[in-house]
Amino acid sequence: MASLREIRRKMRAIRATRQVTKAMELVAASKMRRATQSAVTLRHYALSAWNLLEHIADVHPDIHPYLMKRSGEKTLALLFMSDRGLCGSLNALMFRTVLKYIKEVTSLPSFETLHFVAVGKKAQQILARNHQTVIAAFSALSNHPTFRDVLPMTTIATESFLQGTYDHIVLIYPDFVSALVQEPVVKVLLPFSKTDLKEMIGSLLPRKRGSEQRAASSSQQAAVNEYLFEPSPEDIVRTILPQLTEIQLYQAVLEAAASEHSARMVAMHNATDNASDFLSDLTLTFNQTRQANITAELAELSASSAAL
Repeated sequence: MASLREIRRKMRAIRATRQVTKAMELVAASKMRRATQSAVTLRHYALSAWNLLEHIADVHPDIHPYLMKRSGEKTLALLFMSDRGLCGSLNALMFRTVLKYIKEVTSLPSFETLHFVAVGKKAQQILARNHQTVIAAFSALSNHPTFRDVLPMTTIATESFLQGTYDHIVLIYPDFVSALVQEPVVKVLLPFSKTDLKEMIGSLLPRKRGSEQRAASSSQQAAVNEYLFEPSPEDIVRTILPQLTEIQLYQAVLEAAASEHSARMVAMHNATDNASDFLSDLTLTFNQTRQANITAELAELSASSAAL
């Protein structure tokens, strides 16, 4: 049985650890609230923009290079992960998703190349460990990313697509569903297609009462059966498509930030609870050991008294 001194030392260490995890939980909760608010707020604007683009793509499918499908299989994937750990199983989920995506893409008969843009140290580590080509790397963005933060990534993605360096631009990031659920997703950013647009629109709708929200969105879109373009559809698409590309990238960044902070908050909350449980067990062990020592001392005193 451990000595009382050793048990006290363990209890002090666990109390100190619990203070750290509790502080990290509170910090992550504060960051999560702001990150989730930003992500949800942008969804409302992005939803209307994607609905408009879906209509334009349906009526004018060849009006812009972003809408034209290509036969090649040269792919650039933008992988969004965190710089740090201590966020539960989030990084492990992303790791499995990336490996699965690499395996699926490289097994295609028409596969040509697969390159990555890594955002976050964890993304860089995963790709380096699996010997993938990284054409650009960024540290994870700030806790409150802005449009300016995603401009370098947007430039790399759009220019390489327009120049024909890549035929597909893909986003891989953790999608924020709730504080307890973060789902890794793989979305095609370019070229836009009607199927991909419907998936993007669906992902922007609230997760709760999703079918009702989708029905409402469809009815609203059906009510607008004709658009008047000024000055012309070409000019509007030429202006709006780059902006929508930035929005989609920015949305991915916000979702990744919200997912990271929520996963870290839950992980630190669980760690704090586990520390409290462990401390309770040690307190019980300490009391039992102390009681056993007192009982042993009393027995020795009784035996000594009887011997005298």
